[in-house]
Amino acid sequence: MVMVITIDQIERYLGQKIKDEYGRYVGTLLSIYSDVSGNVESIEVALNEDNYKTISSEKLKLTPDGIVVIQDWKVDAVSVENQLDRIRKRMRAVEELYRKGSIPGHAYEEIKGRLDKELTRIKEKVREVKGRLRQRANDLEDHIIRLEKAISNLMILYMSNEVSEASYKASIDYLRQSKTKAQDEKKDIERHLELVEKLEAEPLETKAPASIQQLPQPPITSTPTPIQVQVVDH
Repeated sequence: MVMVITIDQIERYLGQKIKDEYGRYVGTLLSIYSDVSGNVESIEVALNEDNYKTISSEKLKLTPDGIVVIQDWKVDAVSVENQLDRIRKRMRAVEELYRKGSIPGHAYEEIKGRLDKELTRIKEKVREVKGRLRQRANDLEDHIIRLEKAISNLMILYMSNEVSEASYKASIDYLRQSKTKAQDEKKDIERHLELVEKLEAEPLETKAPASIQQLPQPPITSTPTPIQVQVVDH
């Protein structure tokens, strides 16, 4: 479910820098586009003085610390995860109802055919999203390697007394934080890839109810026939 954000909730952040989920600065919030109800449709962000970007509301999250921008890949991943989960639940429900005789055959065939077509469409979307996730993960890996090279080079310059300690600390902290944020995003991508693949692999068929095991019955013991005693008077 997409959370609706209103102008009243974010207008105080105008002119301020906003970040993504991993703590990286995205840009400065400069303008807000909304409908007549005051619901935010998108925002205008300045990446720098001559580069601007419009970000749709589905990629925004309001937190106690301000507006957070969600990565494009994550919006797509969550969308296909929800679609996969929903359609598989519906397909299992249809199979279960038909197996129990709760719906007629013609209704079953119609609904199942419609769901099969929808599943084919979703699978194609999943294939595209997985490709984008893997590409982003590869880009991040390249970025991490680049940062590691920059860190190593800076350490050499510092150890050889070619840069001051103050300059070294300011730069090395920035590089290390950037590396950590890139690693956090890469791990997040890997988690979503794993989840998508798990949802893909889930079986559609319903499980038959397990048979109830009969408990062993206690042995039947015969009740002794009472002996009738007749008293004879003499």
